[in-house]
Amino acid sequence: ISMDIGEPYRVLGHVDAGPAAEWVAALPESAWALNRFRQEVLSAGPHRQATRAILLKYNWVPYMYPWRRRTMREVVLDWCRQEGLEEGPVTPEIESENQYGAVNVFPQWAEFRAVIEPLVEQAIDPIRTESGVVNRIALVELLPGGKIDPHIDGQEMAALAHRVHIPLVSPPGVEYKIGGKKLKMQVGKAYDFNNRLQHSVRNKSKRGRVNILVDYLPQPGVKVANPFGRT
Repeated sequence: ISMDIGEPYRVLGHVDAGPAAEWVAALPESAWALNRFRQEVLSAGPHRQATRAILLKYNWVPYMYPWRRRTMREVVLDWCRQEGLEEGPVTPEIESENQYGAVNVFPQWAEFRAVIEPLVEQAIDPIRTESGVVNRIALVELLPGGKIDPHIDGQEMAALAHRVHIPLVSPPGVEYKIGGKKLKMQVGKAYDFNNRLQHSVRNKSKRGRVNILVDYLPQPGVKVANPFGRT
């Protein structure tokens, strides 16, 4: 299985990003600092150094390395205890389940949902399927001067889900390269981004780039027992 859309990227259409862009630009630093789980546990090294994120939804594959047979909640709680953090503000709850695992929702989603969800629904409309689910949402800032070197996303969900970018803050110094093609994302458009091709990004500006990062799973299937015999 491969979510290779057959081209480096495609524009899904225009979206009304203005209200979300204004709202995100006004977020306090505390909103970005509240939940470091994505940066410290889930992110690969280059992303960890160059970005920061607010993780809102995440499809946890329970048998993925190195957390085999464990839930996302268990791993987050262990991380909180290790870091001496309060558990309540960052502990996820299961929103839905599919054959690949559970879609977990973080507490901040309650605050962000009214602004972010309508924009996400608008962006995915051209690729929507009857049974498809939004199984990942994160606000991701590429820091000023940050760069992520050429790579191909190797996690399991990268081969199954559409990766959609919705730019909210897009300084002129931000440039993507994907499948040998250059791309400058524009606020007001949504992009189906082929992360099965080699891609990179660099922010040459003095302002952070902020995108809503969305995974849309078009064929989630039904919940089944995982290969290790636990549901």
